[in-house]
Amino acid sequence: FFPLIGLLIGALVWSADWLLHPLLPTTLLSLFLVGLFAVLSRGFHLDGVADSADGLFGSTDPQRSLAIMKDSRLGTFGALALFFVLALKIRALDMLQGGYRDIALLFGPMLGRWACVVMAYSSRPARSGGLGVVFVNGVQFREFGLASLITLGILFTLIEIVGIVLVIPLGGLIICFTLYCNKRLGGTTGDTLGAIGELIEIATFCLLVVLAE
Repeated sequence: FFPLIGLLIGALVWSADWLLHPLLPTTLLSLFLVGLFAVLSRGFHLDGVADSADGLFGSTDPQRSLAIMKDSRLGTFGALALFFVLALKIRALDMLQGGYRDIALLFGPMLGRWACVVMAYSSRPARSGGLGVVFVNGVQFREFGLASLITLGILFTLIEIVGIVLVIPLGGLIICFTLYCNKRLGGTTGDTLGAIGELIEIATFCLLVVLAE
């Protein structure tokens, strides 16, 4: 039910956008909404982005990369990744108006959490312990199938052709990142699961910007 949790978060942020849109400039509102996304998810996915960037770019040795990712300190690559992710999300959201903005706010978090399920099903734990192990081992075909059915059913029912246009490149991005993590780290971790969630959410925003042009 991860996608439904994402849809709930999206609905809350969309409601805030609807309420505050008459009161705040679009850029300031977009900044607030991105902050609200982070608060509602307790920053878990952003933490995964920072740790994954530090580990994947900080060393070429898998075990060293995993050790860096486990370190709670923020490194240079992690700081740069956080800045880039937040700036890109704010700018993309700032450029979206009308129906495309609604789609981004509602379905971006849903697709991001669906990506976590797909990655967990398509991978194996890179460590012997941690939250990533619990999540990956808990996602079998039943969980993967149900999460995908919920996500695709909602998309194709509510936004039809736009949903198809989004799912194809996003699915390819999920597969590529999963294969990369499997090769570099020997599997996935809680950090890379959080990172794929943010990556897909941002990619959704950016794809909608392109479609809106």
